[in-house]
Amino acid sequence: MADLTTTYLGLTLKNPLIASSSPLTGQADSVARLEQAGVSAVVLKSIFEEQIRAETSEMYAALEGETSGFAMEYLRADLPARLGPEAYIEGVQEMRRRVSIPLICSVNCVQPDQWVNYARKLEEAGADALELNLYHMPVDPNETSAQVEARYLALVQAVMGVVRLPVAVKLSQHVTALMPFARSLAGAGVRGLVLFNRFLQTDVDIESETLLYAPNYSTPQVLHEQLRWTAVLRDWVRCDLAVSGGIHSGVELAKALLVGADVGYVCSALLARQDMGVIREILDGLSAWMGRKGYACLADFRGKLRETDLQDGHGFERSQYVKAATQLA
Repeated sequence: MADLTTTYLGLTLKNPLIASSSPLTGQADSVARLEQAGVSAVVLKSIFEEQIRAETSEMYAALEGETSGFAMEYLRADLPARLGPEAYIEGVQEMRRRVSIPLICSVNCVQPDQWVNYARKLEEAGADALELNLYHMPVDPNETSAQVEARYLALVQAVMGVVRLPVAVKLSQHVTALMPFARSLAGAGVRGLVLFNRFLQTDVDIESETLLYAPNYSTPQVLHEQLRWTAVLRDWVRCDLAVSGGIHSGVELAKALLVGADVGYVCSALLARQDMGVIREILDGLSAWMGRKGYACLADFRGKLRETDLQDGHGFERSQYVKAATQLA
């Protein structure tokens, strides 16, 4: 039988499949079911910076000037249920009592002020690691991409200055220069990078002439961007890499590991199918593939297809483009 054990963020995991942040990771009951289904860790449903800054009674007022539609809709959808930092902390404590797998707390953050002390509370509550979700729409017309990235880096450094927990950063593929930014994060001591964030999408109702926000479930076909960047980054950053988005079977998880990922995240497959049996299907699929290929453990093939041909970071991207273009000509 294939050995699927691995490590991520310094944590020992029984396999490389982690349940990503979603409504399924927001309640102790469903987290317990995820553990029973076979995931090796869970990233808890995100708490937003706006929640940490404001009490429940002040939330609607605080949201009026929010530029991130994703954050606003996420919060408003959850207001009747669980809201506020103390409720989140209590949820983490309950999960810690009920499950033994690592708990990775997700914080959707924008600024390094006020909320960083909250990271200490997460640590005390039993979190094993912290994932910083850096998504925020840079709508200030006077803020350059360099300033945005500098602000993000300062935020990460501020958090790492107050916690002992291993810290991962969930990135958007829209970073202007992903390679140097990823290297800056790794140089600052970040233990892992998650590629990539996935957002609610903006849509328009033409009858009511209003904006609305639509779910954006992944499919296996969206995995390509994550594979490319994982392969390119693997030898350029000294931290773990997680692939998020597009893993629906053992095939996609094997692809992620082949290009150098340490773990894969599963979310959309669970939400779309509403069946936690997909977790066992993914793991069994990976094990079966490893058996056919003669791989006894993940180290036997992890990173086998990472970029190694050139040392300037262009080999993988350019060679794949040239091959495709010449075949189509």
